[in-house]
This record gives sequence, C-alpha cells and structure tokens, in this order.
Amino acid sequence: MLWTVFKDIVGIGSTVLGSWQKRKQARLNSQILIQEAVTTAKVKRLNEKQGADIAWENTSIDHAGWKDEFWTVVLAIPCVLCFFPGMVDHVVAGFDALDKCPAWYRWCLLVAIGSSFGYRKLADFMKLKKGD
Repeated sequence: MLWTVFKDIVGIGSTVLGSWQKRKQARLNSQILIQEAVTTAKVKRLNEKQGADIAWENTSIDHAGWKDEFWTVVLAIPCVLCFFPGMVDHVVAGFDALDKCPAWYRWCLLVAIGSSFGYRKLADFMKLKKGD
C-alpha cells in the first residue's frame, strides 16, 4: 500500500514535470517564431529601403540634365585659374566676395549644387567637413 501511494506521487510528479517542460518548450518555440518574424521583417524593410534608394539614384541620374555639367564647370574654373599667375588675385577676390554674401545666399548656392550632385553626396561632404 505504501508502494502504491509512492508510485502515485511519483506519477503525479512526473506528469506535472512533463507538463511544465512542455509549456517551457512551447514558450521557447513561440519566442523563436517571434524572433524569426522580427528578423524577417527587418530584412524585408532593409531590402525595400535599398531598392528604393537605388531607384531614387537611378531617377536622379536619368533626370540630371545639364546642371551637373554646369556646376562641374563652375566649380572647376577657380581651380584652373589658380594656375595662371595673373588670375590668382581675381580668384581670391572672388572667394572674398562670396564670403561677404548673405548666409541665405550661400545656403541656396549649396542646396543648388547639392541637388545637382545628389543630396547623399552633399551629406557625405558635410560629414567630411565636420570630421566624422
């Protein structure tokens, strides 16, 4: 009789332990599924963002027109003139004059040039200027 009671207690303990292990395993499985779903969503978002960035860049390139070439020439002129001794003073005077222009004008010029070459290139340039 004592043996039967002992067997019943062990059986109940074994059942409780088995149920506890099943619940714990189910909880772990659901956490794994949640993590997989989160990771899949992050990867999908990154892929979509990358695709959108590529499409944006391609559209910018397709619709660039002549303004890229214009600003490239404008930015190259002072550099080229610096190699002509008689022009160096004119280049320096030109930059001094630009330095005296209102800040809003310089920002507008920066935005115009930045839009021509792409805002990402402008952001990269600003990071370099800051030293990041």
